[in-house]
Amino acid sequence: MVKASAYTVEDVARRLDDAFGMFIDGEEEYAQVLEEVRTRLQELTERYPKDDEVAEFLQAFESYLKAREEGMSREDEKARLVWLKSELNHIVHWRKLGMSAGRVLPFKDFRSLRGGTGGR
Repeated sequence: MVKASAYTVEDVARRLDDAFGMFIDGEEEYAQVLEEVRTRLQELTERYPKDDEVAEFLQAFESYLKAREEGMSREDEKARLVWLKSELNHIVHWRKLGMSAGRVLPFKDFRSLRGGTGGR
């Protein structure tokens, strides 16, 4: 099963972090960045149709956008945004752990677990 890479999803997560910062600061571009995040998520689900995690996240994100259009309080909007950011960051974190490079692991591969570093 082919899934979007952790680094591809991480780009979307960074953009969502930017949107959250704009929300906190009360900037007007906030809605445009949310639409950009939606577009990127839709592109990912089209490119990786078997990636269920991203598809479920897109549904949750679109639900948030619909509730936002219908009018939700600023506190509720902040709470939903924090939850969405957390969920997306969890997806990124677990996908990085599953990658062979293991960037967030204390070792790159099993060779570094050997006892000595004998000369060749």
